[in-house]
Amino acid sequence: MGNWVKSGIPIQLHSQCIIASFQLDLHEDLLKLFQQELLHEIVQHTDIKGIIFDLSGLEIIDLVDFERIKSIINMIKLTGFNTVISGLRPSVVSSLIMMDANIDNLLYSISLDEAIIILDKTNDY
Repeated sequence: MGNWVKSGIPIQLHSQCIIASFQLDLHEDLLKLFQQELLHEIVQHTDIKGIIFDLSGLEIIDLVDFERIKSIINMIKLTGFNTVISGLRPSVVSSLIMMDANIDNLLYSISLDEAIIILDKTNDY
């Protein structure tokens, strides 16, 4: 599978998971374009375990962008797949909690390997 370059957020297939590696400053137009690219990939690969958002490349995430990411995750749920957020830096976690971000009903992991394990377990049920 080729990498997408339109939004600048690479989307790759690894271990039957779609992995999106966020490394750019987020903004509304970028996330809208990414959402469309991701949905296209999900439709093309219906035999996946789930989706992983690798956020380890982000030094900051404001509350608005976090809510946009959650909206994309909810879109993915409508396709029948789970999403794991992976690699949040401690400073990002701290700031999200201080901003009172709603983190309920989200799956998290410290690493990509752990994210894959989580998706393996959610598909066992």
